[in-house]
Amino acid sequence: MLRSSLIAASAVVLCATSSAQQQVQARKIISPVRDAGIYHVTTGTWTRTGSKANLGPDTIYSATAPSGYFGTGWEANLGIDEGMLPGTQSVGSQDAYNIDGFNFSYCSQAGTLNWRYEFLPSFVPCDLYGADAANCQVIGGSVDITGLPTAGGCWIVTIDLAGGAEVCIDADGGTCAPGYQGGGLDLDHFGIGHFWTTNDGGVTGPILDGYDPNWAPFGDGTCYQTATTCAAGNTARGARDFFTIDEGAIGPGCYWFGGYNNTNGCGGPSQGPAAQFAMELFTDCSATCDGPTDCAVNYCDDAADGNEGDLTIDTCEVNGGPGNTLTVSNAPSAQFGYAMIAAGQGAISNPPGAQGTLCVGPSGIGRYVQDLQATGGTGGYSVDIYNSLTGGGGGGIPAAAGGGTLTAGDTWNFQCWNRIAGSSTFTAALTVTFE
Repeated sequence: MLRSSLIAASAVVLCATSSAQQQVQARKIISPVRDAGIYHVTTGTWTRTGSKANLGPDTIYSATAPSGYFGTGWEANLGIDEGMLPGTQSVGSQDAYNIDGFNFSYCSQAGTLNWRYEFLPSFVPCDLYGADAANCQVIGGSVDITGLPTAGGCWIVTIDLAGGAEVCIDADGGTCAPGYQGGGLDLDHFGIGHFWTTNDGGVTGPILDGYDPNWAPFGDGTCYQTATTCAAGNTARGARDFFTIDEGAIGPGCYWFGGYNNTNGCGGPSQGPAAQFAMELFTDCSATCDGPTDCAVNYCDDAADGNEGDLTIDTCEVNGGPGNTLTVSNAPSAQFGYAMIAAGQGAISNPPGAQGTLCVGPSGIGRYVQDLQATGGTGGYSVDIYNSLTGGGGGGIPAAAGGGTLTAGDTWNFQCWNRIAGSSTFTAALTVTFE
């Protein structure tokens, strides 16, 4: 893979393998990293002091080896980092892990800051639209956080997913290529997507940690490899010195920061930043989970479809609610939209009054118009289809799609319509087999 770098006095310029050099940079961190506390997703509240004791007792993924840099310059573009969770065919205890919390670090000189995280249980790094992409772009869950602290500094934030926001991530790449491939073709990875927006374009980005294989071996500090060789931090299993930009004004492709180099020993200053985002994932390594990829699969999510936005469902189990919540992410911001349901799958390009591909139908399309939602500043919203106003609650299905109720064993296809300036567009589609 051909790579090149451009080093400036105050920043390292990020380069793409698929296009000319882009003005996306890594900078030295601008302050000591301060602890912002724990954000509890299900209640929308903060605990400003404390520890991760209320989360799963184990760490399954640890990208904490310091580089001294943070990445910036791709605001409002989805950047996807990659890693590996080990399964029972390699060195792990489970073939899927229930992630009930994580932490991440960032620096920001913005006034206000919002961040979205997307978890892809299967992900082939930098193969966005290639032969392997169809099975490797399923979003297992997403988290939106608004109003993160900035104050011209650097922060570490712990996210508590317990109580209904947990994310199940398959080990060894899940549906990408079932079983352990031993690193072959990078098929054993999961992905973590980062998408942030500010009110003023202030310099912002994730701290770059977790890639120092010379002094901090892969996998240290986890439940399957508890030893810590370097007290300063760990290198995440499956880390690569690049990451993926999926969409936005910057061209999709594979990016890095010029190449990581550290000759200064454990915890010593590096001579260049790694393209690995600081993060830890928490779980209970004695328990497994059933991931959404077992019952919900995305389609119509390639660039050729011309659609904007991703679609996930929190559970396929028809449990009487609250539940069966569709979540839209990465849709056009500051607009509005609604969910659609159909028994069939269609592929109508640029239907009248819309841009993109309508992928449900082509007949019998039910529209949850009474559950119209605003996309907000992050381009996301959620619709509880079990308790929808349109369906009358109780799992009711809009009459245009045939009526009735959501029933275990049935398969339905979902997509969301969103308004854009002067037109409208669609998200990716999702086929769900209910349980």
